[in-house]
Amino acid sequence: MKILKNIKLAPYTTFKIGGEARYFCEARDQFDALAAFEFAKEKKVPVFLLGGGSNVLVSDEGFKGLVMRIVNKGIEIISESQHQVLLKVASGEVWDDVVSFAVGNNWWGMENLSHIPGSTGAIAVQNVGAYGQEAKNLIELVTIFDTVDHTIKNIELPECEFGYRRSIFNKKEKGRYIIFYITFRLSKLANPILEYRDLYAKFKGQKKPLIDEIRKEIIKIRDMKYPFPVKAKNGNAGSFFKNPILNAGQFNVLKAVLGSNFGPETAEKLQSRVFITSHSSSFRGEEYKVPAAFLLEICGLKDVQVGGAKINHNQPLIVLNETGKATAKDVLSLAKKVLLAVYAKIGVKLLPEPELVGFSKKDLENLYI
Repeated sequence: MKILKNIKLAPYTTFKIGGEARYFCEARDQFDALAAFEFAKEKKVPVFLLGGGSNVLVSDEGFKGLVMRIVNKGIEIISESQHQVLLKVASGEVWDDVVSFAVGNNWWGMENLSHIPGSTGAIAVQNVGAYGQEAKNLIELVTIFDTVDHTIKNIELPECEFGYRRSIFNKKEKGRYIIFYITFRLSKLANPILEYRDLYAKFKGQKKPLIDEIRKEIIKIRDMKYPFPVKAKNGNAGSFFKNPILNAGQFNVLKAVLGSNFGPETAEKLQSRVFITSHSSSFRGEEYKVPAAFLLEICGLKDVQVGGAKINHNQPLIVLNETGKATAKDVLSLAKKVLLAVYAKIGVKLLPEPELVGFSKKDLENLYI
């Protein structure tokens, strides 16, 4: 494994934005990872783990440490029965290639997560979700390298502590565990998830659409709303703003505010678009996942632009590198403008979804209201 100096990070991210890493390496196994951490310890610099480069924004100043990119490959059937299959996937595999592989074998579970950019490892880190499906519903266990005791471990589903866009990998044990493999449990029995409005409208009246039909429709929907990041122009990190999760009281306050400020029809639209989750524990009750895109839309924030960064018109959750020459400063300035506007107009605090790398505390002022 080679450790390189002063490597531009923009080409390694889907945003195509970011300065240089002081040190950079690519790890294929735990031995590479151990060597990298020993190097960082010797140089007294921090380590940042990079996968496929989605869901991340790197500062214009770059990262004053070691960036380790995970590049292991491989898909392996661990076990197979009449009704299900256990699939072990290397974290460096391109996620949509994995989904395509599963759909091609008629294994159900991943199809609603089609056309999401990035690597497989990020799926567990973020508990990625889309169109009614979440990674936590598919993951059996996560195989990691523990940088504290230098051992390989299997982290089973309950230990992952998955929540909305969160896990132990980006919260409690952030930076400690390096994901090398994820084992997924997929079904051979048809189990279409069609609750989301776009899918329901497409397949309404059909008994059970085929798995490849669902994948094709999701790709079509996502291409309309989410520009798939390939080049610098229109590069993006995926969803930039998290959907706020509200309790019943908070949701009722929001409805009242929308009704007062934007009219009763807007409040009714909110009610029709919210996703409600019930919990068995009485102290939590129902939770309401509010579509942040809807809030940005009613606040008139579509197409807002700062420098080379722009809010996407078709899906305002996306911040675009619209010119292909946007800076991280452009993106942060735009995000701050959006977050402050939403809070001022409707009192909801939105949060950024991507990991923000190499920024100072001053850079991030007003981003977390």
